[in-house]
Parts: sequence; structure tokens; C-alpha cells
Amino acid sequence: MSRKGEGMPGRRQMMAGMAAFALTALPARSALIQSRFEGIGQRFLWVKQAGRWEELQTAFRDAEGRLIEDGLRYLSWIFRDWKDHDTGIWMDYRLFDLLAAIQTEATIEADFPVRITLTSGYRTARRNRRIEGAAFNSQHIRGRAADISLTGIPHAMTARIADRLGAHGLGRYAHFTHVDVGDPGRRW
Repeated sequence: MSRKGEGMPGRRQMMAGMAAFALTALPARSALIQSRFEGIGQRFLWVKQAGRWEELQTAFRDAEGRLIEDGLRYLSWIFRDWKDHDTGIWMDYRLFDLLAAIQTEATIEADFPVRITLTSGYRTARRNRRIEGAAFNSQHIRGRAADISLTGIPHAMTARIADRLGAHGLGRYAHFTHVDVGDPGRRW
């Protein structure tokens, strides 16, 4: 997979695909619980892009745990840097694995379906340099990080769940939680 958006669908293709997929792929809460407790490899994510109307529910692993390319493509599109000309890359699938585990655990603990609101996913190096306090070697520019909040879940609880599930990088902020799959053991 290319790192510069090669093979990524255009906006119209993405919207048409998402609309068609949404009619058939809405994960039920029982499927989330089943995958958590019975070891089924199928994984879903329900993500809304903060400040945008874009929202996606999609599977990115099948029941045998194999990656689903269309699901990865749709998620990578949602995680693009829409503040810098919709620039996107293929996101690291390990980030999606971590986010699915966080979402599943939060759904089980809360006893209601929990959506991820994405504040920031991929960032271009140019935009990252303009963000005050952003790390020069940010995992965002590598497609390995997400700044998230979970619907109805306090940020402290989100951070505890992410820590318990082995997030490599974990940062707690007032309005979001940073998680990444870069070098392990980083906390702030």
C-alpha cells in the first residue's frame, strides 16, 4: 500500500460505497460482545469525524481475523487530514485493532453502543508543524495515532480502558484522549 493516498477512492466513490455499506453493515451490540468474549476475529468500528457530517460503521476484519481491504480504505478515508486538502494515507491497521478493542470494552462497561468521535487521525507534516505543542515526530503523521472521545464516556475512563488494552502511546487531555500504536510505554 502506498503512503500517499494512491489507490484511495475519490469523495463520490467513498460516499456511494459508505451509503451502500451502511445499509448492510451496522454492527449490533451483541456482535461486539460476542467478539469480545468468544474470540471471534471479526472487528467493527463506528466512527464520526468531529466537526464534520461524516460517520462510518464498518468491519475491517472478517470472522477469521483477516483484514478487509474495503473496510481499511473507508476507515483510512475517515481518518484523513481534511483540514489539509483531504490528504490521506493508509492508516496502520493496528490502530484500528486498538480502537475496536477500546470501543468494545467501553460498550460492554457502559451497556450501550458507544461511538468514537475522531478529533484527529492522520495529519500532514505541514499541518502538524502548525499545531502548537504537537510532537515533531508525531505518530499522527505516520498514520498510527488518533485523538478520540467516546459518546457518553468520560475521558478518564477512555484513558483507563486504553491503558488496560495496551495502547503504546496514551495522552489525557481535557476534551479528548490520544492513543497510538507507536513505540510502547509512552504516557502523558
